Amino acid sequence: MTNGKIFSQSSKPKICGVDISYLAQQEKCGVTFQKNNKEVPILQILNEAGVNWIRLRLWHSPKDNWNNLENTLITAQKIKKYGFRFLLDIHYSDTWADPSNQTIPKSWENHDFSELCNAFETYTSEVISEFNAVKCPPDMIQIGNEITNGMLWPHGKTDNPQGVQNFGILLKKASSVIRSLSPQTKIMLHIDRGDNTSLSNWFFNMIKNHNIDYDVIGLSYYPYWNGKDLSKIGKNISNLKKRFGKDVCIVETSYMWTLKWNDNCNNIAGTSSQLISKYPATPDGQKQYLSDLCNIVTTSGGIGIFWWEPTAVSTPNFPSALENTTWFDFKCNYNGTGDVFSQFK
Repeated sequence: MTNGKIFSQSSKPKICGVDISYLAQQEKCGVTFQKNNKEVPILQILNEAGVNWIRLRLWHSPKDNWNNLENTLITAQKIKKYGFRFLLDIHYSDTWADPSNQTIPKSWENHDFSELCNAFETYTSEVISEFNAVKCPPDMIQIGNEITNGMLWPHGKTDNPQGVQNFGILLKKASSVIRSLSPQTKIMLHIDRGDNTSLSNWFFNMIKNHNIDYDVIGLSYYPYWNGKDLSKIGKNISNLKKRFGKDVCIVETSYMWTLKWNDNCNNIAGTSSQLISKYPATPDGQKQYLSDLCNIVTTSGGIGIFWWEPTAVSTPNFPSALENTTWFDFKCNYNGTGDVFSQFK
């Protein structure tokens, strides 16, 4: 177990979080944000809304350099100056890692498993050491992103016994490095389909059988991709907390505030069939969704929520597939959804 006491029992979420991993790229493109039609620094807007945690993704060697170690270090230092706690999401890939994609970094692709383990362990150590060097150690680290089907395919893919064994070895190595170099840092394991109890039980039973050392169960939940019954999230959180004795967090969620478009980039969600009838695609509907989800998570024993990319607005120099799930209108003016968090701060 870790030494730092971050979480305690409460009827309020300890984590009121957001993922703003596009921020460095947006700043380079000149994106600015407004509150009450006046330009305000984005971290100030989030702070005033009650956000207390920020999540950043880290890719190994991305083609465009965004979300690489250098840029992630810079953004992490900015958020720490505002007093936010920091969750580092290490994808262990050069691009998006999720249940359908867990692509080995190009520089590791010809390694056998022994060589891969060495590269994986060295990289994890280097990442943590770099954050420690700038006095910005993560408060929590995800070992991989949505690792429901394993990571670093094909070596750690969980569709065969050898892949399961390799997956366990990789997780143990990463966990050991984190405990050694940053003992105050919590460790999260993150899967998708957070409302699916049988899937969650299968995955974390596998983790338990391999004696993986971790602190927090992270779940993704998107009602436009997963089920629309929020009560299933609560039931699964209660189930996981009771069955495995770990803190549980919704580490990715979002919802539409409009079905309209502001650019020529296809939105990831935005049809009427993807809506929950109780939550219309309006700022008020989006805000009510977040409020109800917060209440369900906390009453079920969860520790909090991260909203995925509430700042990924569309601008002439930054087209966005997430423009209608942000907390900002098409003029980049804050719509108030994040204020739900202020009642919990």
